[in-house]
Amino acid sequence: MASFHPALAFSLALLFTGVAHAQPAQSPAKPPPPIRAFDLPQVEQLGRAIYRQDIAAWLASDALAKKVPDLQGAGLKGWLVEDDGRTATVRFLRDTGSGLEIGYDVVVDGKGAGAVTEPADRKLSEDERLTFSARQAAIAVQPKTCRAGYNTAIVRDPEGDGFIVWLLAPSPAAGAIPVGGHYRISVAADGKTVTRVDALSASCLMIEKPKAAEGKPALAFATHIVSPTPVETQVFLSLLYKLPLAIGTNGGKDVWIVDQGKINKTQLK
Repeated sequence: MASFHPALAFSLALLFTGVAHAQPAQSPAKPPPPIRAFDLPQVEQLGRAIYRQDIAAWLASDALAKKVPDLQGAGLKGWLVEDDGRTATVRFLRDTGSGLEIGYDVVVDGKGAGAVTEPADRKLSEDERLTFSARQAAIAVQPKTCRAGYNTAIVRDPEGDGFIVWLLAPSPAAGAIPVGGHYRISVAADGKTVTRVDALSASCLMIEKPKAAEGKPALAFATHIVSPTPVETQVFLSLLYKLPLAIGTNGGKDVWIVDQGKINKTQLK
């Protein structure tokens, strides 16, 4: 992502009172390589999947920490989220010396996280083993981190038999939106072979969450240079922060509103 586009702000600020924009950033020495393209409905779906997984993992992790205060001592190695769009089962994986196994399960639905349970059968299924392996393969090739504490989300590749793993840059402080720094990693069906690494931004761009005023919604602005349309992490961030994002592409000539899991093109006035 590059800097905020002034013409975009002038046109849309008439509609929104609370406005935040990206701080100017130096242009990269050369244009970033093009990323793998998805159509807008697929981008929206992927962004919503990241959001559901992130929220489920957060709620389940809080529940687990109350029951198992020493997660490192318990051999925790990570988690997988099995999500059907309505409920999500977060499976926490551990290794206590006998290899990777399922340590704890937490079901998350619209009411929040349920009880922490321990499965009778701790063995990972083949799909779970491959999914976790894909996560580890993606983490191993991450080219750059903006700060410590990256999170992950994983889905089956909608265009093949492999996986897509996202490495998600964390926020350094309350109210700071990490627009940049996220990666999308494509992994083959073997759960080991990384086939593509896409940087979903050109920098570690951060913006402050604006506040609404006078009953009008807030809006955050940023320009985007790695693809001609918004990407799924922008859908995710809009949902996470409950905030519409105005994304300028094509040098600011095209403007998109990302809001409530949807992407719509708008017109400059």
